[in-house]
Amino acid sequence: MSDEAMGNGQTDPNSQVKSVTTTQWGKLRFLALAGGLSWMGSTLTTFTVALRYKDLYGPIGISAIMLAMIVPTILAAPYGGLLADKISTRVLVPSLMTVMGLSSLMLALDLGFGWSLVFLAITAFCGTPVGASFNATLPEYCTPDDLPRVNGLMQTGASLGSMFGPGLAGLLVAATGTYTWPFIIDALSFWILAAVILLLRINRKPTAHGDEQKMKAMDGLKFVWTVPLIRSVLILVVVLILSISVLNVGEVYLVMNILHANAFIYGLVAATFALGSTLGAAATAMVKVKDTRHAPAVVISVGVLAASLLIIAFAWHWGVVAVVWFIAGIFNSALNAYGISLIINRTPAEVRGRVMASVGALFSLANVVSTGLGGILLGVFGVREVFTVAGVLCVVTWVILSPAVLRAAKNETLPAAAEETHIATVE
Repeated sequence: MSDEAMGNGQTDPNSQVKSVTTTQWGKLRFLALAGGLSWMGSTLTTFTVALRYKDLYGPIGISAIMLAMIVPTILAAPYGGLLADKISTRVLVPSLMTVMGLSSLMLALDLGFGWSLVFLAITAFCGTPVGASFNATLPEYCTPDDLPRVNGLMQTGASLGSMFGPGLAGLLVAATGTYTWPFIIDALSFWILAAVILLLRINRKPTAHGDEQKMKAMDGLKFVWTVPLIRSVLILVVVLILSISVLNVGEVYLVMNILHANAFIYGLVAATFALGSTLGAAATAMVKVKDTRHAPAVVISVGVLAASLLIIAFAWHWGVVAVVWFIAGIFNSALNAYGISLIINRTPAEVRGRVMASVGALFSLANVVSTGLGGILLGVFGVREVFTVAGVLCVVTWVILSPAVLRAAKNETLPAAAEETHIATVE
């Protein structure tokens, strides 16, 4: 695929690679199915760990759990992206997924809160190069125009898995009286996805560099700041994450302690976000949107997510949270599909793994700051108070920063592959 140069709207002849002319929908569907199963397993683990320790350790404990899943992604990002560019997908991804499955299996032994944090951290650390390699590999199996639809397909699988995860975790815990089975299922889901990648021969070859070109771990981070549109989108989304990530810590207390829902209802409320994400992802998989509209789609999606946090802060019933979460899920899928495609289509193939790892690290860093502060602030000021302040900050940030994204998109030289928006069926 042809890639845009570093921020000047011209094509860099040194970064061009052969364009993919046919999207391999058959392989991608199977990959999305296996990925959805893995996402269900991961959601089972996150939900079950929170249930296991929420009463014993409170908001600080929940923050520690979230940080254990986030901090390693930041530490691993530079070298995770480098690994994604230097090691083929079929070697790197199945190997690390085997380790991730073992870490999830160890959680079933219930060795204590400290060891749970360690195993969650191992899984997150391995997941960083896996995610970078996966995102960098997708363009090898689809055309540039179909990339948003492929992202939508992958999100459909992920959202379906995430939708069933919380409810299934609640049922398993309630039915068995233990926290064992969600972790076993998560381990199996990692191993199944690794097997599917090998069976489908999903692969991206290592990036070739001349002797005079030394691959550097920080190349991805340097690149993203040279492209005005990518830079402005990242700033907007990072500030959104800083405001909205307190929900990861406080939602369980809002729904269960303030709105008096039980564990099963909490699982259903969490699942409504995944349901909305599923429908939104399915829509992005079917609707082809030309490149000129990706930036406006990102801006609109961020605005809806910002408003969602503010509304949830004043929710008087768990049903309100469920409805708002459903709508937020739809627009979260749009943000992911068009935001990630916008970045990938402007990134040279040889640095793609490091760029996607850097993007993930920026998002994770914002999540760490918000999650860490969120646990402290929720304990000091209360759930509704913190949600309200975060919601106001989120909306104000969107109003201030959105014009920068739209200006950058307007001033950019558009990719030649951009087409008119139309409804399309997945071939």
